Amino acid sequence: MKQNRKISIKVLAFILPVVIIGLATLTGISIIFSRETISEELAVETNMQLDSQSGSIESGLDSVATLASQIASVVGNTYTGTSLKEYEAMLGEIIYTNDMVMGSGIWFEPYVYDEKEKYVGPYIYKAGDSAVTTYDYSNAEYDYFAYEFYTNASNGAKDAVFTEPYYDETSGVVMSSCSAPVYGANGAFVGAVTVDINLDTIQQMITNVQVGKTGRAFLLNSAGQYLAQEDTSKLMNEKITESENASLAKAGETILSTERGEVNYKEGKEQIDAYFTTLGSLKWKFVVTMKDDEQRAPIRALAKQLLIVEAVVILLIVAVILWQISGISRQLKKVKDFAGKLSEGDFTIKALEIRQKNELGAMGTSLNKMYANNKSLISRIFSYAETFRNASKELEETGRKLASQFRTMEELMREVNDNMSSAGAATEEVNASVEEVNSSVMILSEQTARSTTLANEIKERAEKIEKTSQCSYEQAQGLSRKHEDNLNKSIQNADVVKSIGEMAEVISGIADQINLLSLNASIEAARAGEMGKGFAVVAGEIGKLAGDTSLAVNEIKTTIEKVQEAFDELVKNSSSMLTFVKDTVTPDYDTFVGVARQYGQDAVAIEDFSKEIAQMTEGIERIITEVGEAIQSIAESSQNTAENGSNIMNSIEVVSEVVEEVAKMAEEQEGISTELTDAVNSFKLN
Repeated sequence: MKQNRKISIKVLAFILPVVIIGLATLTGISIIFSRETISEELAVETNMQLDSQSGSIESGLDSVATLASQIASVVGNTYTGTSLKEYEAMLGEIIYTNDMVMGSGIWFEPYVYDEKEKYVGPYIYKAGDSAVTTYDYSNAEYDYFAYEFYTNASNGAKDAVFTEPYYDETSGVVMSSCSAPVYGANGAFVGAVTVDINLDTIQQMITNVQVGKTGRAFLLNSAGQYLAQEDTSKLMNEKITESENASLAKAGETILSTERGEVNYKEGKEQIDAYFTTLGSLKWKFVVTMKDDEQRAPIRALAKQLLIVEAVVILLIVAVILWQISGISRQLKKVKDFAGKLSEGDFTIKALEIRQKNELGAMGTSLNKMYANNKSLISRIFSYAETFRNASKELEETGRKLASQFRTMEELMREVNDNMSSAGAATEEVNASVEEVNSSVMILSEQTARSTTLANEIKERAEKIEKTSQCSYEQAQGLSRKHEDNLNKSIQNADVVKSIGEMAEVISGIADQINLLSLNASIEAARAGEMGKGFAVVAGEIGKLAGDTSLAVNEIKTTIEKVQEAFDELVKNSSSMLTFVKDTVTPDYDTFVGVARQYGQDAVAIEDFSKEIAQMTEGIERIITEVGEAIQSIAESSQNTAENGSNIMNSIEVVSEVVEEVAKMAEEQEGISTELTDAVNSFKLN
């Protein structure tokens, strides 16, 4: 669990800063783009409001200009035949058709309408629900010819023109006059028609403009004077460019010099964003303002929401990382426990259950393959070790039996030597008899019967020796063939040791491959950095296990080499012994049989000689000489046979010692096989 926490802390310490920086960057970019988007949307909304209100104002002003032009057209066509009363009545009705209009007047050129009157200028204005006519402006004192509303029409203008707003002392209001030139039928300028508007209506429209919570509007004339504003004390009394607020004054210069746009200025510590446009030919500036904080409020709200989302995302990422690391740690623990059991030689555990297809799954699959291969290999070694131990036991038992057989052969050879000693004694007796024959021919006849009897005895002994030698010869040949077959089988069984050596080489190769895989895994884990440390530990354990396996295999190979050397030495000595038995002992036995057969034949001849001795008196001397020579030959043969029997005894003793050594080597081999079995038993397979 502590390791799990360490991995979690390391991964989180690596990933979280990246995630936080990424989310912070994303949040910053989102805020920047959102600020631009929101600013653009607010600008669009404000400009739409600006266009809507300015459109309403311009529409109202256009309707006033149209009204003035229509009145001027009517007056120009009818002034010669229409009375002032009729015009007064007409204007009294017209001014109530438009809420912006406060009054209207007709201003004729001198002496045009009345040859006697220079100033003819009736003015009709609203007084509640009724129209009032006044001629207060139709005199020399007022001299309307000098006013802007008249000069705008008399200077050759074709369309209606608005005057700059002004304060009218008579009515006590700020107003503007829309004057339209009046042309007679002959095209001559005959006067002007004015339609006056009260800016209170426009001021009310401006005051009612609401953009957001802090959005306000004001109206400037072309000179920068306030025509409509919340602070009525500034109306027509203050220019924006002469404001005590230097920031506002600078913004006013931009507003007056630009047809349309956006400008910023400060009011105290607050920044104000101003959007403005120009109202047609009047050059009036319609301005809508809004506090910058209000525009930034959606951005701050968005930033707050993004921070909340960012915190939630970070928490989710932390939870997911911890969950993933927990799963990885569980898999690593399974792999670690599995590798630990294998390092202890416990192959009774089940193979890892692989459910993932990632690097951990691949590592688990590799461990399972190694587990299956090693378990199978160790099982085979265990089986071969058991077979090797059984073969060693059989070899030891065979050696003991062979030693017993050679002891039996040794006893038989002693009996042969005894018989040869008896034959030597008989030969001495024959020699004595010959000497007696040589000393006295007279006694020869008396000894004939005795010689016949002695010849029969010699014949019986010779037959007995022949049978005994023949039996020993056949036993020696059978024993030689039997042990030669057993030796060949032992040599073939020794191939099992070679097979074990080959399997040990295979195990060594597998261990080297596992060690190489462990080294590669350690290199890959080192490349992976912190995330690969756990995998490096597992790879190190696997490499250690492979190294231990290599050491065990080397010990097995060393033991097998010793067993192979022992087998080779045993085969060599046994082959030498069998060669000696086949090439030396067996031919000697065969020679001994031939001598015994010859000895029997000689005994028969002696018997014949004894029977015919009477008829062979003349040749007795020659016969005695021949008998002496035959006896001498028998003596020499007996002496040779005795010497050969002695040599055979010595050889049998040597072979017996060798067989005992083979038995000891087989016993040692059994001990080695037991050690091999014990080494294999250190692995738990069932």
